[in-house]
Amino acid sequence: MRITTNPLWSAILLGSLVGLGCEAKTQPGKVPAPSEQITGHDPDDIPITEADVEMPKSYGDGVERVAGYRDVIRDAIKAGTPTKAHRSLDELDIVLRKLPEIARVNGVPRDQWETVNTAAREIRNHFNKIHAAIDAGEKPNYAQEAEGIDQEIDRLKSVTETIKE
Repeated sequence: MRITTNPLWSAILLGSLVGLGCEAKTQPGKVPAPSEQITGHDPDDIPITEADVEMPKSYGDGVERVAGYRDVIRDAIKAGTPTKAHRSLDELDIVLRKLPEIARVNGVPRDQWETVNTAAREIRNHFNKIHAAIDAGEKPNYAQEAEGIDQEIDRLKSVTETIKE
């Protein structure tokens, strides 16, 4: 059996693979920035995987890391450079997905696992709104999400008080 490749199908496949992942989308009528014209994507938006992120060693370290990401993201947006928040947004998402597991293996009592799960999910939801706005080339409204983010981080911090050494 002989397999031939059709150049059109190869181009379609390649185009679909390149389109995967998080990247800034050009809006109709919007002229792309010079860096987007050259590369076709936001240079600050580089796809990462879990292997690219150093995982927190403990639950407390994880909560500190989440608060640190919040600060970096907030400051990038405040400085008028929201695309500089891409890496922190991606790393934050990965750490928040792993935080419940980190909590379970690091002495967080079973009756607090649901708090960790829901707080991590809520933080992800808030930051997903911010990330979506950045990807759409819109100005993210951090102030609209700030109170919810801070409340959920406080919930995560309160769980650290229940850990038995």
